[in-house]
Amino acid sequence: RISPTRHAAMSHAAMRLSLLLLASLSLVDASRIAAPPASSLTLRRLRGGEAEAEAAAAAAAAGSKNEGSSEDGDDEAEVAAALAALSRSIDAFMDQFAQLELGVLSTARPSILGRKASPEAIAARPDRRAFKEAHQHFCEVHRLMRGESDEALPAAAGSMQLLRQAALYLSDDEAAAKENVRAVPAETVEKLAALRAAGRRKAGGTVASALSQLRVALAGPLEAHSKLVAALGASQVQPVPAALSREAVTAKLNTVPTFCLLDGQSRVVGMREEEGATPTACFYTDPAEARAVLESAKRAMPDVRGLHLGVTPLGRAFAACGGWPGDEPQGHIASTLKLQGSAAVREQMGPFLREQAEKQGLPEAAWQLPVFCTDQLQSAHAMPFFLSREALVDAWVVAGLERDAVPDSLTAMDLRVLVHQMSTTDKFAWNTVNLLASREAVDLVSEAYAEGRAVAAARSGGGAAESAA
Repeated sequence: RISPTRHAAMSHAAMRLSLLLLASLSLVDASRIAAPPASSLTLRRLRGGEAEAEAAAAAAAAGSKNEGSSEDGDDEAEVAAALAALSRSIDAFMDQFAQLELGVLSTARPSILGRKASPEAIAARPDRRAFKEAHQHFCEVHRLMRGESDEALPAAAGSMQLLRQAALYLSDDEAAAKENVRAVPAETVEKLAALRAAGRRKAGGTVASALSQLRVALAGPLEAHSKLVAALGASQVQPVPAALSREAVTAKLNTVPTFCLLDGQSRVVGMREEEGATPTACFYTDPAEARAVLESAKRAMPDVRGLHLGVTPLGRAFAACGGWPGDEPQGHIASTLKLQGSAAVREQMGPFLREQAEKQGLPEAAWQLPVFCTDQLQSAHAMPFFLSREALVDAWVVAGLERDAVPDSLTAMDLRVLVHQMSTTDKFAWNTVNLLASREAVDLVSEAYAEGRAVAAARSGGGAAESAA
């Protein structure tokens, strides 16, 4: 039994997750930022050009929706403005960090005898090296936050992590520092604590002064983030008990990326599990497994040039793999298409998920993909689902709850079962459902996008060279 006090804390955490995690921290729409050219080309080959038609239809639908609802348009404009303001504010903070580093590495008071140290000697001092290392750390966090896009939305996706780490590093008392430990990796906490201690070793010194200036500068991004959360709160979804159309369900699935193996010509590559078997082309939802498959393929097929990962939104991969009742998996070069999650979870939960689908009257499928949720992270306006238990736990911690308090038993169901219920029953407000991508998946999207561009550039360069010859 949950006490009233703890129930209130969990309700507050659920609302905080709705506004903060769903909207500003993890709202990464794979259909907008995670579909490199390779993915679009793959879908054209898989689906006979339907991808472009779907995109055009979706754009037209979005346009008509905006024309029909000025209130929704105002909310979206307010959120967009808040996102842009947050991005500018964080950029300004990082610019000031860089300027302060220049001073820290070259400025020092003369000694008692009036001697001035060389810039090299100044930069070699422990507190100066620590400040430089801190700046490099936050530059890397900032780079990952921005990803491969100049849009404000991807920049905002990692803003909470950057702000938490900055507040942790710049805190001038241990009690306040502990408040920002949540959701920051343990090794990062230790690193920032050491850098903070090194910078504060000389009270009133150049580094201590720079840290004070950064604390003042951090107020801007924090205020901008608060305005973003307020804007998102004003535009939160109003629950409507009703089944969703196939297009609406697909749009929700498309906020999560999947990864498939492509060759240098951006064609899907199938893998045989054993000699003589039909090749299987998988859309992986587990970033670690996708990386492992890519490395394994490079070792097994050294003659295939340009092997890399393509990114396909989950909704499109779901349809291509025959996820909708009545649809057949769409083959490509005689390959079987599958959606595939973590191998360990697949082996453990496969029988349970197959039984779930059978009880719902769904036809047998060649794949199962579990999704996870818990009541404690739900609110009236948001019901988040995750593709792994680890992603749910990360969200739990970000929501301000203790990691040790995560329920031992989470609600799990097959993705096909969830989609079936969302599209056929009207007893729940399915419009509040959101699928959230893990931070590891978001990071891999950026990596895959960059590698796909490199492969395309190499292919173009090679073609030009052959033409010249």
